[in-house]
Amino acid sequence: MLGVLILLAAAPSASMPLLDARTSRPIDEFGACFVERSSRAWAYLPSARGGTFTDSGAHGAAASYWLQVRPAAESTRLRLFAAASPPVDVLAAVRECR
Repeated sequence: MLGVLILLAAAPSASMPLLDARTSRPIDEFGACFVERSSRAWAYLPSARGGTFTDSGAHGAAASYWLQVRPAAESTRLRLFAAASPPVDVLAAVRECR
């Protein structure tokens, strides 16, 4: 029983980002690159503190992702969340555009 509890505690949750990184690119520049390189359907939801790229609700999206982009002092913070396993193509696009 203790082993099961440890596994559950270590499992990623919706509040644990799969990626927490920074880029020196401004949000607009990073966003243009990400849209060009990402092979998934997407939407950008702007907010007062940056925005979020997502394919949540897209027709045919097998596993939704949410990529938060937030301006910081001298960089842009990138946090990737996913409903299932890490989306390899989204991770690759983020890494290329950082």
